[in-house]
Amino acid sequence: MHLLVQQLINGALLGAMFALMSIGLSMVFGIMKTANFAYGALYMLGGYVAYWASVLLHAPLVAVIAIAFVVMFGAGVLVEIVGFQRLRHNEDATLIFGLGLALVIRGGAVLAWGSQTRFIGDNVQPSIEIASFIIPAARLWAGIASLVLIGLVYLLVSRTAWGRAARAVSDNARRAALLGINTRSYYWVVFGLGTGISAVACVFLVPVFSLSPAVDDSALYTAFAVVILGGLGSIGGCLVAGTILGVVTTLAFGYTVSTIAPIFPLLVLILTLIFRPQGLFGKKGRLA
Repeated sequence: MHLLVQQLINGALLGAMFALMSIGLSMVFGIMKTANFAYGALYMLGGYVAYWASVLLHAPLVAVIAIAFVVMFGAGVLVEIVGFQRLRHNEDATLIFGLGLALVIRGGAVLAWGSQTRFIGDNVQPSIEIASFIIPAARLWAGIASLVLIGLVYLLVSRTAWGRAARAVSDNARRAALLGINTRSYYWVVFGLGTGISAVACVFLVPVFSLSPAVDDSALYTAFAVVILGGLGSIGGCLVAGTILGVVTTLAFGYTVSTIAPIFPLLVLILTLIFRPQGLFGKKGRLA
């Protein structure tokens, strides 16, 4: 029983980080109706920005996270302006651009930095004992910070004037433009914000999965799985779905052999698509 509770705690913390990882993808799809297949590569690139900020500037972790967010926010705005903005009305072209950009970023990362795994800061993780349960300190604080950031994003989208305008753009961009809303600037901010958040999530997950160019595929698959399971465009759905997949993943690796453990999160996703195709909290035209 003690081992089960320990696995549930680890899974819940991992799920919070999964949810944060997927929030940016959910926002971009919910407001811009764009499936960003370069998301995993941008996530990975954000991790490298944080890594080099740590190595070259010897900055503390909070500063590293801030640098990664700001740099990748700018990168996200640039990607939106140069690529997705021009191709938004052509779904096939958007898909090809995203996949092509992902290949370019991953190939460039391999050429520039190699394929070896890296860690931000000391790879040795101290642990905290809470009521006889042992929790890695990095995972505990990353899980708590993920929940705080998810809450802030939810409040931004659902409780602010900017969020109301963003949801108006999501519902009907043409009507929002007629009301005087600069839809293009909202697209820039949403894409930049989503990309910046993915970089923060990558920093949090580096102690769990390490950092290498190969993490882009797993990040993309995980983020899409969380978004689809929770419901396209639902921030609350991302939190619930991330928790479910985090717990299922942890239990699968804890109680089964590693060769078949990845099947169980996929099985959860397949069953959800069969019995509830719109996801757990999916509602047409709704973001939060």
